[in-house]
Amino acid sequence: MPDLTISSTLHESGHVLAVDGEIDMATEARFQEAATDAITTQPRGRVVLDFSDLRFIDSSGLRVLIRAHKAAKEQQVLLAIAAPPPRVAQILRVTALDTRIPVFDTVSEALDASHTG
Repeated sequence: MPDLTISSTLHESGHVLAVDGEIDMATEARFQEAATDAITTQPRGRVVLDFSDLRFIDSSGLRVLIRAHKAAKEQQVLLAIAAPPPRVAQILRVTALDTRIPVFDTVSEALDASHTG
């Protein structure tokens, strides 16, 4: 059974969720809850999804990303993705999610990026 670990770290410039494992139907609810919690506790802030250890994401995970993007816009939170592995980055590109949610090479770059709200 695929597994997912999400660790949350508060930084001066934002909230980082480090995602380790796979996001699919079995782990979708856990990812949704973590993303929603981070966005709602960072009003007018920044939430960075650290995907450096994300091995797989399917349509369930992409659906969560779309919902998270919408919630972030409503809360005026900058939602960003950092360090996706090549396979995940390709999925974000093919689905054009990288045109809605900014993707950065590192967590530091995502935390330092300008926030236009």
